[in-house]
Amino acid sequence: MRSLSGLIGLLALGVFGCGEDNPSGAKSSGGSAGTNSSAGKGGSATQGSSGSPAKGGSGASNGGSASDGGEPADGGTNATGGKPMMKPPDPKVSDCDNLGAVGEFEEITPPEVKAGIGQKEGGSTKGGTFAMAVDPVNQGTVYAGTLFQGVWKTTDCGSSWTKIATGTKAAEVNSGMGWTFAIDPQEPNVIYTNSGYGSNGLFKSIDGGVNWIDVWSIASQPELGKSFQYNFANVVAIDPADHEHLLLTFHEPCLAPHNATCIAESFDAGETWKLLEGEPTWNGAEGQVIWFLDSSSHWLWGSQTNGFWRSADSGKTWQRIPGMETSHKQGSQILQAKNGTFYASAADAIWSSPDGAADTWKAIPNTGPILGGLVSDGTTMYASTGYFDGFGPTKYLRSPESDGKTWEVMPSPTIQHGGTLGYDPGHKLLYSSNLDSGMWRVVVE
Repeated sequence: MRSLSGLIGLLALGVFGCGEDNPSGAKSSGGSAGTNSSAGKGGSATQGSSGSPAKGGSGASNGGSASDGGEPADGGTNATGGKPMMKPPDPKVSDCDNLGAVGEFEEITPPEVKAGIGQKEGGSTKGGTFAMAVDPVNQGTVYAGTLFQGVWKTTDCGSSWTKIATGTKAAEVNSGMGWTFAIDPQEPNVIYTNSGYGSNGLFKSIDGGVNWIDVWSIASQPELGKSFQYNFANVVAIDPADHEHLLLTFHEPCLAPHNATCIAESFDAGETWKLLEGEPTWNGAEGQVIWFLDSSSHWLWGSQTNGFWRSADSGKTWQRIPGMETSHKQGSQILQAKNGTFYASAADAIWSSPDGAADTWKAIPNTGPILGGLVSDGTTMYASTGYFDGFGPTKYLRSPESDGKTWEVMPSPTIQHGGTLGYDPGHKLLYSSNLDSGMWRVVVE
């Protein structure tokens, strides 16, 4: 086992994770899964959490689905231009028979994907699950991205799966690694995903994943696309205060005359975009993550060598969070507890902040290293280690939301290579997507 200082050093050198050379041709392993998000009562969000976060704010998290949670305040307006906040659809709980006992981990990997785990294609790993998204409305429905094995969907909590991307643009979507997912919390048939080391762009489906629309590539964005060599989409975030407000990060540098890091923003669900300049000091040649925090204009951004930064003005200016380093590119999650406290997975620990401000984040002792998954069921928070070659088996942690300072290890089987987490409140199921070990579920009542 490597020492933590050695691991952090490797992180800074970019040893782990996807390479940056020729992403359109080199199907390299090591990218990390996207993450899940949830919107709670009052519009404030937790990443992958189903609890009702603190009232009054708004926020979202990257690459994931909105989970159960409260409803935004009726008749309120958001911070992106005064649009009325929509009430999400009422949840529908599907039949999921033969669930295991409480605390019993069950593997639910699609058989075709499981058969491909560990196989090589052009020197790179071919099979395995990456990002996943838990449908916030149709509870029991989960989407899974894979390494070059397409997009999969279950409507019975993982007992059976269907390879769903079969229509328009399906070949482009299925050609790469699906490491970011986002489900529109107002219109759950609208989902977004990427195709890393495949066609590289960002895609949107409006029919639950069968047909797809190219919303970011050199073809769909001919002018803005000139700002990149590959248009290598990395992570997408949906603003829960305005479901048409999107942020998109990239897995490559912006070209001159831009700064090395650019962030794309859309206010019409990906039809049109604008590019925002990142900090001049940022290294853009790596995967970048982004989340909405407690309002539409409060963002958290991070990357492997640049660490975490917060913006309070929609990306115009940024403040560095001292000492807080990302655990790994796409593989980290954040959440906001009901009392308003933020939690984020980082390289050395779970970090927390009472308000998300740049100078209030602190590492929680004995929670590291290399955190990835982080979700809540509204009462208990769950965490897992992230995606790193050779790092070791996944460790699952849990802590009461009312505490947040004391985390205990959950009993679990040896599951290799990290876990991006999701939560299904209708069935009290915690899901874990693991690069080398497939998909798992456990009832956590």
